[in-house]
Amino acid sequence: MFIVCRIEKYRPKSFEEIVGNEETTARLSVFAQTGNMPNLILAGPPGVGKTTTILCLARILLGDNFRQGVLELNASNDRGIDVVRNKIKLFAQKKVSLPPGKHKVIILDEADSMTEGAQQALRRTMELYSNTTRFALACNNSEKIIPPIQSRCAVIRFGKLSDAQILSKLLEVCVNEKVKKGIS
Repeated sequence: MFIVCRIEKYRPKSFEEIVGNEETTARLSVFAQTGNMPNLILAGPPGVGKTTTILCLARILLGDNFRQGVLELNASNDRGIDVVRNKIKLFAQKKVSLPPGKHKVIILDEADSMTEGAQQALRRTMELYSNTTRFALACNNSEKIIPPIQSRCAVIRFGKLSDAQILSKLLEVCVNEKVKKGIS
């Protein structure tokens, strides 16, 4: 039996629901406790929860303002300088009513796919809007991020998930979806 379900249905919404990388999640939860986060580079293999973890942090920090205060882009699709100038800069400029001390969050998934020109434009945008906006760049290889951006970010490293961690989550989904065949 083959079931197609929305990926988002089982995406964790809180740190407690995240599988694996407990030390990394604990480090990010400190930002949640203080109510503020620096610009971040989240580096590690695909599928280990980098984007999910930063979305959880943004939910905690922004609460009811999450939808209006977060921009999420996949930089492998939107990798050129025009995206930085049009989408990212416009969102950074946008006036949003957030509680005092809170910042908008721009999440760039697969940021290591961005062109060097786009990264240079992003660096400038990070500087200009540092009072209102925080950036989280998820990537497989942080060395592909230009040094001026790396120097403006805290680097958080994620490790691979174990087979047992993956199997446990798959079994949980199968139980919730009432799948009785297919995993042994």
